[in-house]
Amino acid sequence: MKLARSRAEGRDDWIAVHPETVRLQYAKPLSGVIDAWQAQLDGLREQLDTLSGLCADGVESGGPSPVVTIEGASAIRTALEDRAARCTEEVFAVQPLGRGAPTAAHSVLGPASGLVPPTVSLRVLLPHLSRYDAEVRDCVEEISAAGGEVRTTAASLPALIAFDRSVVFLLDGEEAGRAHMVKHEALVEFILHTVVSAWATSVVFQRTGGNNRIPEWLTQETKTAIVQLLAAGYKDEVVARRLGIGVRTCRKYIAEMFGDLGAQSRFQAGWIIRDHMLVSGPERPVANTA
Repeated sequence: MKLARSRAEGRDDWIAVHPETVRLQYAKPLSGVIDAWQAQLDGLREQLDTLSGLCADGVESGGPSPVVTIEGASAIRTALEDRAARCTEEVFAVQPLGRGAPTAAHSVLGPASGLVPPTVSLRVLLPHLSRYDAEVRDCVEEISAAGGEVRTTAASLPALIAFDRSVVFLLDGEEAGRAHMVKHEALVEFILHTVVSAWATSVVFQRTGGNNRIPEWLTQETKTAIVQLLAAGYKDEVVARRLGIGVRTCRKYIAEMFGDLGAQSRFQAGWIIRDHMLVSGPERPVANTA
């Protein structure tokens, strides 16, 4: 590493060279190579962004496509990792952990990945029922220990990850193997407005014991959310993924609710629960209990 040199050529009387001198000798050419590669990468990204705009269907004036669909787990992981590495301010994730969540989402957000810089603010919003998932609780501990903030909500939001309030990835789930990258400013703003509103009424993630039974009030809240999603036309699998529960559990709740409500169809059940909410008012806030 050239940390020693002889006083004159052909002599063996070696003397030490200061490490700072050697560092400068090595760093200068390497920095030049890195800068050249970075410039090439930035240029490539700019060209691809331009091509993305030209490939947009129905987009006027050559602007960027409002939504780009990414197919395949590998491509999704690559896109998420790229955005995570370029993030400078904030990452906001909804349902990136638990049942149905893409493994790529967890691998990107996990502190062990090192993809999200430690200076970037990380907020994660999960369903209330995720408190009773041991795997999710372990992931939350890692995120919290690294400085991230995790909260839970009754709102049934789709899984997504937003980077710097400029790009949002809507995640369809592990089985679908598909994600939608949203870059349109107005769409991103609308999505984040919904997420931030849910965050404002959420509660800090509470770790529960492994043998704790789900309280009755939380079960009823989950059933209400299921009916609302079913009435909106979502399939059982999508409803289960949004609420962080298994499909079998979801269908069990559906059968119980149909019996309780006396409903013969999903639409009828949604109409009945709508009338009930109009009479009784909004749901009470979630108790902040472990």
